[in-house]
Amino acid sequence: MLRPGFFSSIAPMWTSFIGFMGSGKSTLTLHLQQATGRPAVDLDYTVAASAGASVAEIFTTRGGKVFRRLEAAALTELRPDRDLLLAVGGGCVETPANVALLRRCGVVIWLDAPWEVLRARIEQGTLSDRPLLEKLGWDGLQKLHRRRRRLYAAAADFRLRSDRQPIPATGRTALLKSLLWRRRQWGRER
Repeated sequence: MLRPGFFSSIAPMWTSFIGFMGSGKSTLTLHLQQATGRPAVDLDYTVAASAGASVAEIFTTRGGKVFRRLEAAALTELRPDRDLLLAVGGGCVETPANVALLRRCGVVIWLDAPWEVLRARIEQGTLSDRPLLEKLGWDGLQKLHRRRRRLYAAAADFRLRSDRQPIPATGRTALLKSLLWRRRQWGRER
């Protein structure tokens, strides 16, 4: 792994992780924060803290549209010149302005896994943690996954399978993709 502080020695940027629920965005972001010392934000936790309610409570009591507005507001409050690891909610890519901001501020990595893997991971949690599952059921959630895959593909600079290797190896691959992206950007700026 890279030495802590490595990323602070080069131009700041966001490394944003997108993907469906259960894809490992929060877990990978936390791992990379611990491994590299880079600051990290989990946008769902940020929204919940600012709203004084859990994501599930916001969805249940205020609705999905309100959550998406809170999510967009929280995203725009992050400093674009800050070096950051960022895990965004699975539906963040449904707002074009969110995607534009993520892409403008750095590299966007789609953590992808087959539906069967995502479902198994989701089943390990509780229904109260996944308001969309409670609302849509498994069939509806699978349809949402299929629809969002196109959005993830369009938003991402890189697609990374999150079901083929352990978190540390996935993290190393993500860092390499991030460095590759930075090198390409640096070449364009010269």
